Amino acid sequence: MSLPKHIPAWLISGLLYGLAWPAFPVETGWLAWFALVPLLLRIRTVRSFGEYVRVTLPAFLVALPFVCWWLSYFSRWAMPMIWLTQGPFIWVPVALLYPVQQRIGWRSALLLLPLFWAFWEWAWLYVCDFDLAVGGPGTTQCTGLWVNQFADLTGVWGLIFWAIGFNVLLARIIDQTEMRSLRQVVGRLAGASALWLAGPMLYSAVVLNVPTLVVKPSGPAVRVGLVQTNEDSYAPTTEASKETILRRLIALGTKAAKQKPDIIVAPEGAFPLPLLRDSALFAGMRQYVQYYNVPFATGLMTPTDSAHYYNEAFVFTPELSRVYEPMLLRPQDLQVYRKQHSLAFGEASPWLLRWADPWLRPGKPSVTLGETPYAFTFTDQKQNARKIAIAICWEQLYPATIAKLTSEGDERSPTELLTFIMNDGWFYDSPGPRILLALTQLRAIENRRSIARCANQGYSGYVDPFGRVVALLPRQCEAVGDISVQTNAKLSFFTRHPDWFPITCGLLCVVLGVVNLRRKQAIPRFKVQSIKPLMNIHNP
Repeated sequence: MSLPKHIPAWLISGLLYGLAWPAFPVETGWLAWFALVPLLLRIRTVRSFGEYVRVTLPAFLVALPFVCWWLSYFSRWAMPMIWLTQGPFIWVPVALLYPVQQRIGWRSALLLLPLFWAFWEWAWLYVCDFDLAVGGPGTTQCTGLWVNQFADLTGVWGLIFWAIGFNVLLARIIDQTEMRSLRQVVGRLAGASALWLAGPMLYSAVVLNVPTLVVKPSGPAVRVGLVQTNEDSYAPTTEASKETILRRLIALGTKAAKQKPDIIVAPEGAFPLPLLRDSALFAGMRQYVQYYNVPFATGLMTPTDSAHYYNEAFVFTPELSRVYEPMLLRPQDLQVYRKQHSLAFGEASPWLLRWADPWLRPGKPSVTLGETPYAFTFTDQKQNARKIAIAICWEQLYPATIAKLTSEGDERSPTELLTFIMNDGWFYDSPGPRILLALTQLRAIENRRSIARCANQGYSGYVDPFGRVVALLPRQCEAVGDISVQTNAKLSFFTRHPDWFPITCGLLCVVLGVVNLRRKQAIPRFKVQSIKPLMNIHNP
C-alpha cells in the first residue's frame, strides 16, 4: 500500500489529529487511533534530519489551531505564541524517533514511540510551566467512555500510550502488507484493531455494568446548589460594577439557598472584592451563611500587592459563623485553598519569559501560586460530616494535582467528591468550554469521583465517577441548579499512584532501547569487497 503522492502525509495526519479533539458535538476521538499512520509510514524513507523535520513538524503545526484556536479570544497573540511554545514540544516524541530509527531501524523504533510519548507528556507537564496541557493525544480520548475507563488505573498517560500504540500497530501491519491485496490488508487491519480495542472495551463494560467494583458510597448523595453568574470575563472592573456583581451573586445564592442544598458552589473569582480582608463584607457573609444554614463554596481573588494576587477557594460554613467571634478567630486563622497551577501567559508569564512580562502582559497582575492540596469539611442538611475538594479552573489539566486533592487526608476519610470552579467565560461559545468539560470527564474517571462543575458562563453541571455528564445548566445565562451528587469512599489505583505509569514507560523505553541497540550491534556485518574475489572466479 502507498500513500497518495499528491497529498503530503503531514497534511493528512495534521488534519486528522486536529479533528480528533473533543471540540465538536459528536465523538471524534477515534480519529486519533490512526491519524498519525500516514506520517509514520512517510518517515520510513527519509534520508536526512532536515527532510525528517520538513515531513513531520508541519503536521503538529496544522493540528494546533484545531486544538486551541479558542485561546485567541484571550489574546490576539495566542496562536503565534502557541506555535512557538507548544508546537515544537508536542513534536518532540516524533523528533527523537529519528536518531533512534537511524540506530535500530524503523520498525523497532516505532515500538518505543508509545512508551516515550507517555513519558514525555508527563515530564513536560510537570517540568515546564509554559505547557498549556491541551495538546497531548490523551485529550482526544476524554469522551470515549466505552474505551477509556481504564484511566482509573493508568491515568491519561495510559490513554496516550494506547492511542499512539494503535497508530504504531496499524503502521507496522501496513508496512508488512505492501505486496498483498487490498482485501487481505483490510482483513489484517480489522483483526488487529479488534484485538487492540478488546481490552479497553471489556474493562469499560465491566466497570460500567458493575459499578460497585470501583465505587463505594461514603454516605447519602450530596445535594449541590450551583450558581452560574454569567459574568462577562472581559467587562472592565469598576467600583460600581463590583457592587453590581456582588448583588447578583447574593441574589442567585439566595435563590439556591431556598432549595436547601447541602452546599452551594459559586464560580472561580465569583467575589469581586478581597472577601477575607474586608471585615464588613466578611462579617456580612458569615451572617448570610448562618441565616440560611447552608455552606457556601466560592472562588476569591485576594491581592497581595499591586502586581500580584492569590486565586483562592474557600468554604463558608454555618459552624464557622457561630464560633468565629466567640473564639476570637481572624481571617488569617482560616484555611483557604490556593490555586497551584496557572494558565501560561494568561495569569502569569512562564519563568523563562518573566523578564518580558511588561510586553507579554502589560499592566496585568500575576497570580501567586499555592503549594499544598486541601480538602474542606462541612455538615450536610442531615448533620453528616462531608469532605469536598475544590480545583480552580486550569489546574484541572494536571492529573496528579487532582489525584492529590482526592486523596487529601487519611484513607479512612478521603475526599468524597470534587468541585471544579471555572471561569470559562473567556472563551465565549467557542469549542474551548467543551474541551475543558471533556477534561473534567476524564478527571472524574481517573479518580472515580463525582465532579460538580461550576463555571461563570457554563458548562455548569454534574459529571459522575464514570465520566458521564448527568446534568448541565443552560450556557451563557444566569442560572441556579440543584443536583444530587454521588459520593465515593474508594480510592482508585491512579489516585494512589498517579505517576507510576509514565515513570514505568520511561524506564522501559531506556531498557528496550539499549536491548535493541545491542541486538543490532550483534548482527555480523559483511563487507561487499570481501565477496568480490569470489564473484571474479566465474569471469575468465
